[in-house]
Amino acid sequence: MSLAELTPSRVTDIARDTAKSKGARTGSEAVAASVAAADEFIEMLSAGQRAKAMYALDDARRPNWSNLPAGILDFERNGIRLSELNDTQLRAAFQFLASALSAEGYRTVVDIVGADEVLSHSARAAHFAWTDENYWLAFFGAPSESAKWGWQFGGHHLGVNLTLADGRIYMSPTFIGVEPASYKAGDLVIAPLQERLEAGIVLVNGLDAEQRAKAVVSDRPEEVWTSAGNDGFVPEIEGSSVSDWSEAQRNMLRDMIPMWMGMLDGESARARLDEIEADLDRTYFGWHGKTDGSGPVYYRIQGPAVIIEYSTQSGVGADSGHYHSIYRDPTNEYGVNAGVG
Repeated sequence: MSLAELTPSRVTDIARDTAKSKGARTGSEAVAASVAAADEFIEMLSAGQRAKAMYALDDARRPNWSNLPAGILDFERNGIRLSELNDTQLRAAFQFLASALSAEGYRTVVDIVGADEVLSHSARAAHFAWTDENYWLAFFGAPSESAKWGWQFGGHHLGVNLTLADGRIYMSPTFIGVEPASYKAGDLVIAPLQERLEAGIVLVNGLDAEQRAKAVVSDRPEEVWTSAGNDGFVPEIEGSSVSDWSEAQRNMLRDMIPMWMGMLDGESARARLDEIEADLDRTYFGWHGKTDGSGPVYYRIQGPAVIIEYSTQSGVGADSGHYHSIYRDPTNEYGVNAGVG
């Protein structure tokens, strides 16, 4: 079966052409770069566009995001839609994303947006409104190097929620998914969530028989449990306790969790990983599905301050896979405790 191919489009072409003007930034440097790029983009907006893009930090609409396609969503997402931007504004929007995210994070976002460009050519595209122009960018609070603020970018299969405070960037909740699971862009095969699937398979098969019996759970959600609209929900703990694992097994998990921190600059990611490590003995791994990865699978990594879910499911507009994943810090959703203490 041949892979679907990314074809030229205004949004995806500009997104893929956009790159950071400087090397990797971390900590306060990443915050400063985010502020500068946000200010540059906001300055380009008309008064009407700015009113759509800007919200108060504590605006109750911040949870107003979804991973569903625009055509079947019953509300308008927060922010300014990419389709409403001219090419200069659009390039500035992606320059902001490239400055505010790590190189890996930016690439993941662009690959997910590109997948919707691929879906836009499918027979069901009109019903679901699949297009790379149906993504929205919103700011919560004024961009600042000293005061807390945040931003949100999302659309189909994407909901990035970042908060900046005290020289650090926080990320919760963030949903990433993709359909088709893999596609071609020129000579490259794009498969943004494949590594996470393979790591889960390696981990569940790295457990001994007793540990695996505890890890394999009988139930799985139709969607991920903590998807959009489920803020504040904490699933019941189940699976195999990491406290019972060997150091080699723990290291497999330690290698896996950073895949979800890749959106962040290195310093912010390390700080978050240190927090998760402190609770490693109270962390659990659950798996549903065949342990060779054939057929639909679901897994969850859950500790006191982390929930990571990954789910494969049947395709809607493509036949090469359909993956969903979400990361949450239930103690710091939308950065509510960022910069506190």
